[in-house]
Amino acid sequence: MIVDILTKFNYKRKIYLTPEHPFCSYDDGFKMQYSSAVIMQAGLNKKVKLLNNFELERLMKYGLKMNSSDIAWALRNSKEYEMICEFVLENIKTGKEKIIFLMDLLNVSGIGSEISADEIKFLKKFADKLGISEQIFEVVRRFIECAVKEESKECFELSQIIKNLYPEIELIDMKYFALQIYEYSECTQRILEEKKELRITDRCQIYEDIVLRRGMKLVFDHALVRVYGNILLDGGTLEIINSKVIRKSDSHRSCINLKGDYSNVVIKGCEADCRNYGMFIRAESGKVVVSESNIYNTTRGAAIRFWGESIEITNCIFSRCYSPEDGGAVMVRGGVGKISKCRFADCEAKRGGAVYIVENICLDKCHFTNCNVAEYGAAVFCSGLADVDDRELEYVACHPEGAEFVQVLKKNGELRILGDMLINKSTIVDCPVYVESSGNLSVSKAALYLNYPVMCAGNLKLVHARIVANHLENSDMLYLEGARKCEISNCEFDGALRTGGINIKGTNVTIKNSLFRNTYGGRAVFNAYRPVIKESIFNFCQDGAIYTQGGEIEKCVFVNCRAKSGAGISMYGNKGLVKHCNFKRCIAKKGGGAIDRQVGTHIEKCQFEECKPADIS
Repeated sequence: MIVDILTKFNYKRKIYLTPEHPFCSYDDGFKMQYSSAVIMQAGLNKKVKLLNNFELERLMKYGLKMNSSDIAWALRNSKEYEMICEFVLENIKTGKEKIIFLMDLLNVSGIGSEISADEIKFLKKFADKLGISEQIFEVVRRFIECAVKEESKECFELSQIIKNLYPEIELIDMKYFALQIYEYSECTQRILEEKKELRITDRCQIYEDIVLRRGMKLVFDHALVRVYGNILLDGGTLEIINSKVIRKSDSHRSCINLKGDYSNVVIKGCEADCRNYGMFIRAESGKVVVSESNIYNTTRGAAIRFWGESIEITNCIFSRCYSPEDGGAVMVRGGVGKISKCRFADCEAKRGGAVYIVENICLDKCHFTNCNVAEYGAAVFCSGLADVDDRELEYVACHPEGAEFVQVLKKNGELRILGDMLINKSTIVDCPVYVESSGNLSVSKAALYLNYPVMCAGNLKLVHARIVANHLENSDMLYLEGARKCEISNCEFDGALRTGGINIKGTNVTIKNSLFRNTYGGRAVFNAYRPVIKESIFNFCQDGAIYTQGGEIEKCVFVNCRAKSGAGISMYGNKGLVKHCNFKRCIAKKGGGAIDRQVGTHIEKCQFEECKPADIS
């Protein structure tokens, strides 16, 4: 059978909207035998092959949620006619079960004139055995026909007739067959206290604050929920499946709150519109699972604020989420969890424009677009060292650029590095760091925001790094105390007009293609012994750029530097070379504005512009 594109689209739409079948909660044995009976009926449909029967597939896979092995068993068992008839008569006893069974048989059959005589005969035979009259049979048959043709008005009228005949059948039960029928229902604390477990598949209004205590369960399945109050979980369970939630209240609290132990929230395939009224989920305990959902227009805090037991967020989209605090879309301060394959767009916060996490939270395969931050972490801020592969995260137009992911290096007391340590993510250094003589510290493609200086007696390598004096004052950024080696290339040092740059004692230093700027209270490079400094820029160094004993300084630029003498370079010793360097507006109180040297320092092919009081002394 060839199915046209529009029919395929309608099939997909119907699968997406399909709620659980009324018998979905029955045991697997019942569902397999029950499916065998429906397969027998579907096999009589000569116009549609058994394996191409869409409604049969929808029933077993999406309505009853059977696995492939159970479906295969039901197909094989459908040939056992007598055993199936015996099962139906013994297990389908209530009026509700009989009518639902008849609806399923009709649903997999032909419609109107397309239904064959064999199908009608089989249907009426089962109806007679179950004690269903001819008149009721025709009402149910007409209801299924209207449901298939999506005749909403007549379908709703027939559903009311069936409900009056069988009061135990709810509109929720018939919604599996007629997706287009709905009614408004209220969810109140009184109803929850009476039923303990409540499932809603229609349009729902929550006008008051409701509390789900331990042993209580609320399920929204293919529902449209307008929340005027708040939902508090004090040990209860909330499931929102393939539904839309609209927040309608301006309360300071979030839409969903988890407070007590054993609280559990499961959200799948949902859309949450908070209308800029506040947060979506706030969990100080319990478990949260959110998947394949779209959450947007949240304010006053992260869309999901969590410090409970465990959290898992997968394949979700967060957009237009704003927080004056940490984490625009997601803030996780405790517990364990994972954020995977999510997209974040137009999110903003104080720290962590989209996500704020602690160090034991896994973050992977996420995409960030146009996320902004007031302080640190345009996309992500981790309070601790993150075990995250930054290559699996994508950033587009996030600001500030180059600091999309920021982590914090902190420890009670001093961090001593004895072995190898690599920092490849932008990091706030919030404790004193000392690299022992046996240690190796490498910083690659990352920024270091220094609240404390880094001291090194081992090996230090900086490549494509940015070193910024954050809350550091009256100090230098790096101290090299008899270090084995120091290599710096393609780096930037920003003293923020509060600190000096590198303080060196007995260390071989190589600096290439780097920028030093805004240093104060110390030279950009101080007390170096025969360093090699090439193709670097020194800008606005207010206590001088370089103080060195000998060494090679080649193809460097010095701009707007200030010092008592030798604002650009102060070099002593008898083996020094300054070659192909440019000096602009370097001013000293005395001596050479650009270079202060001793005998033995060679200066070759350098250019000087507006340096005072003299170029060289």
